[in-house]
Amino acid sequence: MTHRPPLLVELRRSGRTVLVPPAFTVLEALEDAGIAIDSMCRAGICGTCEAVALTATGPHAADHYPHPLRLCTTAPGLLTHLVLDL
Repeated sequence: MTHRPPLLVELRRSGRTVLVPPAFTVLEALEDAGIAIDSMCRAGICGTCEAVALTATGPHAADHYPHPLRLCTTAPGLLTHLVLDL
C-alpha cells in the first residue's frame, strides 16, 4: 500500500485552510470543516461541486490555471497543495 500524504487546501477568498486526510475527498473535508459546498452526485458527473483551482501542485495538477476542478473526486495523492477561489 502506498502512503498518500494529506492535501493542503487554501481557500483564497475566505483565507481559510483545510487539511484533507488521505481517506477523504476535498468536498468531504470542506464539509467536515463546516464549509458549505453545493453538491449532488458525488461522483464527478454533474459538476455541481466544481470550483476554480487558482494553483495546484502534485502528480495530477493541471498545466494551466485557473482550472475547473470537481471537489468530489479530488483527493490526496492526486494533488499535494491546492488553492481554490472560495
